[in-house]
Amino acid sequence: MLKFKPLIGLALVFLLLTSFLLAACGDSTSANTAASGTNAAASGAKGKVVVSSKDFTESILVAEMYAAALENAGIPVERKMNLGSTDITQQAILKGDISLYPEYTGTSLLVVLKLPKDSNDPKVVYDKVAKEYASQYKLAVLDPAPFNDTTAIVVTKAVAQKYNLKTLSDLSTKASELRFAAIPDFIGSRSEIDGLKSLQKTYGGFNFKDVKSYEIKLKYKALISGDADAAIAFSTDGDIAGNGFVLLEDDKLNFPPYQVAPIIRQETLDAYPNLKTILNAVSAKLTNDKISALNWKVDGPDKQEAVDVAKTFLKAEGLIK
Repeated sequence: MLKFKPLIGLALVFLLLTSFLLAACGDSTSANTAASGTNAAASGAKGKVVVSSKDFTESILVAEMYAAALENAGIPVERKMNLGSTDITQQAILKGDISLYPEYTGTSLLVVLKLPKDSNDPKVVYDKVAKEYASQYKLAVLDPAPFNDTTAIVVTKAVAQKYNLKTLSDLSTKASELRFAAIPDFIGSRSEIDGLKSLQKTYGGFNFKDVKSYEIKLKYKALISGDADAAIAFSTDGDIAGNGFVLLEDDKLNFPPYQVAPIIRQETLDAYPNLKTILNAVSAKLTNDKISALNWKVDGPDKQEAVDVAKTFLKAEGLIK
């Protein structure tokens, strides 16, 4: 048996050397993999900007504008439009599934942050939202658009001219002569928050000659048919531009502001510093009249595609080629 010991010793040495070499290779592979992962993470920050929207026309339109403007600047874009509700889009951006999407300041304050409404001043609301999004979520809120998609009241041009109506203050004193087309929430569960009772508290008056409740889709038909003289509205509805209704100014800021602004992950903003300038330029062009007209192009009889409407608008405004 003694003659086999040298062979056994050599075998043991061989096995030890083999194990050492394999371990060294493994460590090298692990190091390369780790480095590769780091590089992937770094390149991911400079990868495609995923632009998303909620599940309604106006949100999709604005998001398509963001996407087209970024592409025009040479920034790679991936679209994930029509994603869903506020809860869905908020979770998606927190998880990093999307890079940015348009959100309304009032929705951010009341629904996402669940903070009390201390003021209806648009700047006060925006400043609070921007501060809280940065501290709580590490999300940036870029400049808000001038347009404000909030609760409103509209009248026909004929009624506006007959009663000299330009503001809700004007309407409050003439309401007793007019018939009003409401929706259930406006005279029901939300009446004291942002409905009829809130108007009566803020302005006084607003005792309409007649108030009837309509389904949301039918309220404008009541105006068109002559069954109502004034109607509840959302201030950027396409029907306002499409039918030439007069949007009365909320001169005492009864209704909370819902300006749209890009919500964006900070890492995306860091990767593309020019992104802020690009998107702020888009927002600056979006007034109530303009977005209402664009909504009508998509939702009205023409039924145009949102992506086409968005690009045509940006070209007309000189923002893309």
